[in-house]
Amino acid sequence: MVPMETFEGFPIRSGFFGPDWELEDCVAGARRNPGTFRVPSPEEEALVSIGTLLRLHFIVTDPAAGDDAPRAERMWVEVCALPRAGIHRGHLTNEPRFIRSLQPGDVIEFTWAHVAQVYVRAQDPRHPFAGA
Repeated sequence: MVPMETFEGFPIRSGFFGPDWELEDCVAGARRNPGTFRVPSPEEEALVSIGTLLRLHFIVTDPAAGDDAPRAERMWVEVCALPRAGIHRGHLTNEPRFIRSLQPGDVIEFTWAHVAQVYVRAQDPRHPFAGA
């Protein structure tokens, strides 16, 4: 058995999927549902730095998750490494409810197409209530 690669002591989940989940291509989802699903612009990717929080959609693929499982768990990752060759890395900050193979701290690899939302802090000028 090949040992799992780690980053800062946490396992790296590469390949955009695991045994009971896969990352949603949010850009494709926004194209299919332009009136209800918006994603961050490609220009926002240049503003991402270590510590930025990004929301990803982890589609639940395990039938054993049960009938009450959502289509996807929407969870935040905190960027822990700047992208290389288009691949971002972030520590999972949430405790998954239905996805058993992930734990907080796990390092998720993803592309900008997987990003559903950028967390904008209140003091950021992009915040909807900035200057109010």
